[in-house]
Amino acid sequence: MAEQSKIEWTDHTFNPWEGCQKVAPECDNCYAENRDQRFTGGKHWGPKAPRRRTSPSNWNKPLKWNRDHAAFFAAHGRRQRVFCASLADWADNAVPQDWRVDLFDLIRATPNLDWLLLTKRPQNMTKMLPADWGNGWPHVWLGTSAGTQKTADQNIPHLLATPAAIRFVSAEPLLGPVNMLVTD
Repeated sequence: MAEQSKIEWTDHTFNPWEGCQKVAPECDNCYAENRDQRFTGGKHWGPKAPRRRTSPSNWNKPLKWNRDHAAFFAAHGRRQRVFCASLADWADNAVPQDWRVDLFDLIRATPNLDWLLLTKRPQNMTKMLPADWGNGWPHVWLGTSAGTQKTADQNIPHLLATPAAIRFVSAEPLLGPVNMLVTD
């Protein structure tokens, strides 16, 4: 699990658990599934596969990043960004709800980090957000995938209907032209 991410739009990746299943064409060449296949024989992937919660030491990393926020801000002039669940989907139905409660407790405890919560299941977001979410927490960005026009048409309305301080769309992998203009 990367502490300092090589993904150019984030500083860190944090994986509270690992595992998922394919739900869209963008999933066809999933790097996380390939990684799981290489290291575990694919035992955390698919509709009946158990998800694997990561270690307590991994769960402590964001607390350290949060404590180090002043030094990071002084060096970079901005807050640290944490991409959550690069090896999973935080809104996956197969994840035990108490794990997600623990994730939001951690996010709540790290207000100096900007958390990027990306999902291919935006229809699940509203029901999986914590009770105190309100109009969104200022340090949490909610995002969805849209690598095809069909996926964009399905996912973006769910994203827009979910309260959030900041929303984003990921077009990775971009599998064709996508018009993301929202019209009423």
